[in-house]
Amino acid sequence: MSDLDSLSDSDAVEAVLAAESPATRDGLLVALASRRGRSTAEIAALTGLSSDAVERWIEALDVDDPSTETNGGDEDGSDRSRFEVVDDAVRSFVKSETIEGIAEPVTDVAGEFFDTDAVAVYRYDGLRSELVPELVTPAAESRFEIEPIAEGAEPWWSAFRSDESTAVSSTELVVPSETLGIVRLGDVDADAVSEIDVRTFRPIATAAIGAIERRRRIRTLEDDRDELKGKNEDLQDFANIVSHDLRNPLSVAEGYLKLAVETGDEEYVQEVRDAHERIDRIIDHTLTLSRQGQGIDDAESVDLESIARRAWGTVQTADATLRVADSTTFEADPDRLRQLFENLFRNSVEHGSTDSRPQSDDIVENGSASSQRDSSADDGEHSETDDRLVVTVGTLDDGDGFFVADNGPGIPPAERSRIFERGYTDSDDGTGFGLHIVREIVDAHRWSISVTDSDRGGARFEIDGV
Repeated sequence: MSDLDSLSDSDAVEAVLAAESPATRDGLLVALASRRGRSTAEIAALTGLSSDAVERWIEALDVDDPSTETNGGDEDGSDRSRFEVVDDAVRSFVKSETIEGIAEPVTDVAGEFFDTDAVAVYRYDGLRSELVPELVTPAAESRFEIEPIAEGAEPWWSAFRSDESTAVSSTELVVPSETLGIVRLGDVDADAVSEIDVRTFRPIATAAIGAIERRRRIRTLEDDRDELKGKNEDLQDFANIVSHDLRNPLSVAEGYLKLAVETGDEEYVQEVRDAHERIDRIIDHTLTLSRQGQGIDDAESVDLESIARRAWGTVQTADATLRVADSTTFEADPDRLRQLFENLFRNSVEHGSTDSRPQSDDIVENGSASSQRDSSADDGEHSETDDRLVVTVGTLDDGDGFFVADNGPGIPPAERSRIFERGYTDSDDGTGFGLHIVREIVDAHRWSISVTDSDRGGARFEIDGV
C-alpha cells in the first residue's frame, strides 16, 4: 500500500479497513483523521465509531494537547505526539513485505516508550492452543527462554486471556493484543511504567501481530500458488511422458503386427504382446509417479548390458548398431532406467542420420580409456569407415556410473545447457520432452547427468553418482 498521506481520507480509510484488525484500524483511523485536523464529530462519521469511542482513542493516543504532550524529539528537533508514533509504526507494518521487516518499528517504539530493545512478539495459534514466538530481538533472546507458550502456562497465559497488561516480574511486562497474541518486554522498570504508555503501545502491539498474521497468510497463498503451478507442470509432464514414451512400443507393435498379418508367423504376435505389456507398465508406473512424486522407492539390482539391450529392442533403430563396451550392476528402478535408455537411444537415432554425421576421416580419437573401450567393443561387423550410426553403452572410468555415446553429429556446446529443458527441441516434429524425461529419471535416482563430445565425434551422455 502506498503512503496514506498520498490518499484521500476515504481511500485511506478503505486501505486501512482492508488491512488491519478492528481495534488496530480504529486507532489508526482516529490518529490519521486527527492528524488531518478533523473534529471529533468528523472522525466519528469517518470511522463509524461513536463520539465517546473517538474521545477515548484521542485520550489514549494524544493525552492532552498534541502540541504539548510529546514523547521525546526526532533527530531534526521536532516533537512527535503519541498518535504520530502509532501512525508511523503502523504505516511501517502495513508496508513491510516480510515478517522480519516488522521487527524494527516494534523495537523502535518499545525503545521510545519503555527504554528497552528486549522485545518478543508471540502470535496466538488456535489450532495448537499456543502462543508462538514470531519476532524475537537478540536482547530478548538472551533475556527470555524463547519457546511456544502452551495453554495454561502462567503468568503469560493469564495476561493474554485477561486482556490486561501484566507485570510478570519487576523487569518483564506482558502487553496483550486482544485475541491475537502478546508482546513480552524485558529489561524494563515495570513499577515505573506509565499507564498511558501501555495504552498507547497496545494498538501498536495489535497492529504488529495483525501484520505478522497477514504476512503469514500472504506467504501461504504464495506457497499454495507455487504448489498449484508445480502440480500443473507435473500434470503436463505426466501427459507428455505418457504420449512420448508410449510412441516407442506402439511403433514396435505396429511393425510386428504388420509382419504378423503378412507372414502369419506367431512369433510376431508374441512381439506385439510384449510391446503391449510394455505399454501397460509405462502407464501403471507413470500413474504411480503422478500420485507419489518423482522419488524412487522400488530400486533393485540391475545389469547395465541387459537393460540397455532390452531398451534397444523397443526403439525403432533402422540400421543403427548398439555396442556394449562393458557392463556392471547397480541399484535402480528397472522400468524408469529402461525409459532413460529408450529416450537416449531414440535421441541418438533421430539426430544421427547419415547426412548429419561426420564421415570416418572426420572422427577424432583422443586415446582416452573410454575411447579404447569403445573401439575394443567392435565385434568386427562394422569398420571405422562404416557410415551407419553406432550407439555405445559402457561404464565410466571411475566406475561410478555409465555413459551412452554415439558417432552422430554431436551437440553444439552452446545448446548443451538447454537440451534437458522442458519442451526444448531443434526438430520440427520433436516433442522436446525426451531428454527432459531423462533428466527427471536421473534426478529421481539422485544421480547427475552431463553431455560432452564422444570419442567417435558424436554426443556422449554421462550419468554418474550411481
